[in-house]
Amino acid sequence: MNRSLLEQFFEHNNSNGYELYNEAGLQHELAIYLRNALPDHYVRLEYPITRVFRPLQPFRKKEMDIYITDNEGRKYLIELKVPRENCGAPKEMFHAIEDVKFAEELRSSGFTSCYCILITERSSFWLAPQADSGIYFRFNGEEVNISSIENTDLPDFLMKKGAISLNQTYIATWKPFQDAHNVQWKYYIMEV
Repeated sequence: MNRSLLEQFFEHNNSNGYELYNEAGLQHELAIYLRNALPDHYVRLEYPITRVFRPLQPFRKKEMDIYITDNEGRKYLIELKVPRENCGAPKEMFHAIEDVKFAEELRSSGFTSCYCILITERSSFWLAPQADSGIYFRFNGEEVNISSIENTDLPDFLMKKGAISLNQTYIATWKPFQDAHNVQWKYYIMEV
């Protein structure tokens, strides 16, 4: 399992009649692709963290979007986000940063590789001309630049969720994606 497999999935499906409609649909299509590409791996969806770690450690999330293992005991994580046109952008951005924190937690607990993928049709993620600080700033432009976030970076309605402290800054490039209905999306794949 490696990053190039994930990139191949998006490259193959870009402008190739792939219907992208929500996170669950993407999760299932990606899992089918990975099962075919990695026949000697186990690919599980919405896998409970309690089935991997006993006693349970204090992780940010309770389930993994896609959990992959191989015969040699290596473990991989893929976290997905598919913010749609009617979503609250700051909230989805916050959840994307939470995914990175979760991936960091699993990496430090023995996972071989962890990936965070976000794909959206919402141009407010990458085209926010007023975004020179705060949570929008991390996603605005040609690159995503995810780093620790303080309460002062959050809109009022997210402050109760609290700051997220990351071990480092993660950078990924926005890439274009066109679905079966000629809707323009952008996505990134971030390795943690």
